Parts: sequence; C-alpha cells; structure tokens
Amino acid sequence: MRRTRKSLAPWAVVAWVALWQVASMAWDIPLLLPGPLDVGARLLALVPDPAFWRRVLFSLARIAAGFAAGAVAGGIGALAASRWRAVEDLLAPPMALAKSVPVASITVLALVWLRAANLAVLVVMLVVMPLVYESMLSGLRTTDPALDEAAALFGIGGGRLLRFFVMPRLYPHLEAALGTVLGMAWKAGVAAEVIGIPTGSLGEAVYDAKVYFDTAGLFAVTIAVVAASSLTTWLVRSALRALEPAACGGAGHARRFETVDGRSAGSVTTSMGGTGTQAGLVLEGVSKSYDARTVLEDVAFSVQPGTPVCLMAPSGSGKTTLLRIVAGLERADRGTVTMDDEPGWLPRVSMAFQDDRLAEQASAIANVRLPLAPGSRAWHEAPELLRALGLGEMMLHPAGTCSGGERRRIALARALLAPHDILLLDEPFSGLDTARREHTAQLVRSLERNRIVIIATHDFMDVKSFKARIIQLAAGKHEPVGQAS
Repeated sequence: MRRTRKSLAPWAVVAWVALWQVASMAWDIPLLLPGPLDVGARLLALVPDPAFWRRVLFSLARIAAGFAAGAVAGGIGALAASRWRAVEDLLAPPMALAKSVPVASITVLALVWLRAANLAVLVVMLVVMPLVYESMLSGLRTTDPALDEAAALFGIGGGRLLRFFVMPRLYPHLEAALGTVLGMAWKAGVAAEVIGIPTGSLGEAVYDAKVYFDTAGLFAVTIAVVAASSLTTWLVRSALRALEPAACGGAGHARRFETVDGRSAGSVTTSMGGTGTQAGLVLEGVSKSYDARTVLEDVAFSVQPGTPVCLMAPSGSGKTTLLRIVAGLERADRGTVTMDDEPGWLPRVSMAFQDDRLAEQASAIANVRLPLAPGSRAWHEAPELLRALGLGEMMLHPAGTCSGGERRRIALARALLAPHDILLLDEPFSGLDTARREHTAQLVRSLERNRIVIIATHDFMDVKSFKARIIQLAAGKHEPVGQAS
C-alpha cells in the first residue's frame, strides 16, 4: 500500500542542498548563484537585526489582515449562496474574476486606489476570498439527508443543528481551505509589496536586493518568507485541529449537554417524552409507489394508545415507508393518516430510525439531549434512562466509538425522551442479544404504555414483549392479525 507523505523527507532536503552547492561551485559566479553556505550566512546575519524583524511584522500584519478579511468574506458569501441560488449567481462573476486575474494586474490596479502600505491587504483578500468561498460552499452542500431528516423530525435547529450536524461536514473543507490559502496569501502579499514597495516591508527588502545585485540577500529574504509562510500555516492548521472537537460538538466539549447532575431516582419514570393522547391514530387507504412499483396499497388500520402495533413483513414490503408517512417524512400517493377525534391533525411524533442517525462525534448523552430543552424534566432524566439501558459507562463516549447495539440504544433513548405522543420504532432491537433485547423491550413498553406505539419488526419476540397487535404487510397488501398473547 502506498504511503502518503505529509512532510519533507530530511534526506531529500539534504540531497537538494548538496546539489545546489555543487551547482554553485561548478558555475562559480556568486552573483548569479550563491551557494547555500553564503545564503545561510546572510540569513544568520538577519536574525539579530531589529530592522529585519520589523519588516517581518509589517508584512505579517497586512497579510494576516487580508487573510482574515478574505476568509470572512468568503465564508459569509458561501453561507448566503448555499441558502439562496440568486446570491450564488450574483457572486459567480466576481469570484471567477478574482481567481483568474493575475496578482500583478490586481496590484497595479489597486495602486490607483490604495496607499502602497495597505496594498497587500486587498491583494491577499482577493486571493483568499474565492478559494475559501468555493471550499465552504462545497462543504455546506455535502449534505447527509438521513441526518437532516432526523434533525427535522426532532426539531433540532439553530446553533445545535450547526454545531452537531453541519459543522462536522463543513469543518474538513474549512480546515483544508484555510491551511492551503495561507501559503498563497504570503506569496501574493510579498509579490504585491515588491510591486508597491511599501517602506519597511519584506517586499521592499526583496526589491532592494534585486536592485543592488545582492543575490545572496535575495535568497536569504526569500527563505525567510518561506519559513514565515510555513510557520504560520502550521500554527493555523494546529489551531484548527485543536478547535475542531469544540466547534463540532465533540465528546468532552459539549459541556452543556454532558452535565450529569444528581437528579437520579434509581428507576426511570413514565413521564418522559410527552403527555400522551387519548385519541387513536387512523390510517385509511394509504398507498405509495416508487417508479411504478407499488410498495403500499390501500393500507387501513387504527392504533389506540396503550395497544402497540407491530408491522410484520419481509424486507421491501413497505414497513419503513409506512412509518415515514406517519412521521410526515414522506407523503402518501393516496389515503390519510389522522387522529380519530381531530381529522387532519397529528400530535408530536418521535422515531427510532433503522440506521440510528447519530452525531458521531458527540457523546451518547449529548445525542440523547439534542431534542430536549435544557433544564426540562426529560433533560435531567436522560442519564438515568441511559443507565437503565445499560449505557451508564458509555454516557460520555463519542457515539462513533460505540458498538452497533450501543448505538441502537442511544437512538432509542433519544426517541423515548424527545417530546412525543406517537412513537415509531423501526427494527429497534437489532444488534441486541436476547437478554438485552427483552429488558429493553420491557422498559420501552412500561414507558410508553399510555401512548401510540408502532413497531416495524421481523421478530415475533417483539410482538410477545409488547403484547402487540400484528399488522401483516406483504406485496402492497395488509392483513390485521389479533393481539399476541
């Protein structure tokens, strides 16, 4: 397997320096090609010179200002363009222009409007802005429909949506863009200074070395610029890596969501998630097709609070589709889903999806609390529910490090705690051994005894655990079956 190198091999650097020395000795014209020893001596002479460091700070301040302005402008533009197509169309010409116009042309034009001292700020901003814009726009459009659906169902929005669901997808693009464009910012900034020749800049030092045929000095200043570029790039990338867990809601950094207080009753209460409803759920004539393939056809049944229903059918028979229609995530081609006392209205729905849909970097308890109001009763009961589900030791572990069975229970805990009157469970106990499955099913049954519960399952054990009524779905048909004994 090929290795990917992330840094220069020391032996390769030594080899090229040796080749440089040999070429310099062979040519024997220091004015055209000074040797590395001469350049190194000039560079060492610059280190104790205060004037040199003032030049470095002068250029650094303006390059940093242009870099920050370009990154902010590009980021704001990407956020707006990702939301409104008209903004993307409006920004396309200037972004393309900023990418294609040579730095020299931008610099000469900018000299008409700006003092030479501030020239690098504008030039660097125009170099950085389109690259950050394109990278962030690409990251913002790297969507995960499954997570977006879960966030919509549970009402996760605002800062929580950004931190736990959007930033983990966006951050790699942002980190790559900022780490790459900083090196380009130094190149563009110093190039602008060479043209504008602001007093006290690194660009002025490069220009003076050229004018006075100080080739060794030119090499030394150039190496100093490369070193400054490499150092600042390393610092920015290190800072971004250090900030990533906090920015993306990583375990140990979502402290508001991970506080485990002392409000533990020793057993899980039955008040989690909502108040329940006395009305029944009624499905009438529900039909759904995909590309001329009928998945559901004229499905009709009702579900009463306290009497769970199990949808039993082979894979591909429409169980998940039916749950998604009840949850409002899909629309039926025909038919209605209503409450028997208030047609046209559905109370709050919660769901344990078949594929978990967790924020991988967030802890188990943070995932469970995402749909909850801070300080609410369910918020405080979250730790006890996780303990009851056998997840006490995993409470602060990232969901991405948990096993399949643990992830199922985290998703189930989130569904139980989220405000709801209807609970939908799609293969909720897959990945659990028999003992854990039975314990978890009994816990769910006790917590949801006053609510409407619909379970999609292949396993008759779930029917027995919930004492559920069976609705058999098969090839676009359904057949109600009696309650399990």
